[in-house]
Amino acid sequence: MKITVSGTGYVGLSLAVLLAQNHQVTAVDILPEKVKLINDKKSPLRDEYIENYLLEKELNLTATLDEKTAYEDADFVIVAVPVIAKMDSTSQSLIAGIVLIASMSGMTELNTMLPMNMLKTRILNCIRLF
Repeated sequence: MKITVSGTGYVGLSLAVLLAQNHQVTAVDILPEKVKLINDKKSPLRDEYIENYLLEKELNLTATLDEKTAYEDADFVIVAVPVIAKMDSTSQSLIAGIVLIASMSGMTELNTMLPMNMLKTRILNCIRLF
């Protein structure tokens, strides 16, 4: 299965690395330095698990700046980018990730306030890894 992950922050890169163990994954970002690091099997994030997976696991993962190519043949697209979420009436805000999975059969938006392990499980179930 070809999966494109848009955004290589904590949520996007974590999902890309997990999914690349069993699927062809293309990670899309707008920052050339992040794309280069990922393609060099180095994590742009300080995360021991991601760093180890990139170095030690056989992953089918490629990072790119080219959105058009990444999206055109994808079976699934996961959008994991920051959005502003209002926290209360005093206009305080929190940068939170939104995860949207799109497939040829439709779209599913997942609650972004879920704990990371629950979010990953729901995404993995959506693309029928189990």
